[in-house]
Amino acid sequence: MYRIYVNEFCKMDMIKDVYETFDVFQTMIFVNKKGDAIKMQEYLKNQGIQAEKLIGGIDAKERDKIIDDFRRTTTNSLISTNVLARGIDVPEVDLVINYDVPYISDFGYKLPDCANFLHRVGRTGRFGTDGVSLTFYTDETYDDLLDQIETYYDIKIEKIDSLSTMKQILLEMRNKDVDNE
Repeated sequence: MYRIYVNEFCKMDMIKDVYETFDVFQTMIFVNKKGDAIKMQEYLKNQGIQAEKLIGGIDAKERDKIIDDFRRTTTNSLISTNVLARGIDVPEVDLVINYDVPYISDFGYKLPDCANFLHRVGRTGRFGTDGVSLTFYTDETYDDLLDQIETYYDIKIEKIDSLSTMKQILLEMRNKDVDNE
């Protein structure tokens, strides 16, 4: 699990940079708001990147088709709100991106949404496959929420400073898997 600082106004560009830095593979991107999922899908489409969105309000038949296409890798990228954080089993999700740190709003304060964080990052590395999660944070508040999630689960969400670092981590992880076969 990794985190990277991203300027609030550059988050969409960072998603594009992810696609330019890494080979295309199964990616789930989680956002906190339905409107952000809609904007992101349109932005990626304008960049020539195919991605489907799965948000509340989509009828069951369309939702099932989107999930099946993702499972079959007909679609490589899926943008979702927390509607997909639980209850979907896709064997090989290589990368989960938390575009937004999940939080609970409590009388104007932001509290970490530990359960949804766990369910989001739990979409990768399933069924004995490798995979990583990357969480964007935009300021000290969200960095602090990630610190609180670390404490709650007694885990480490390592800070990285660039996508190049993330690429190196993925390459090393994949090479280790090849060496172990």
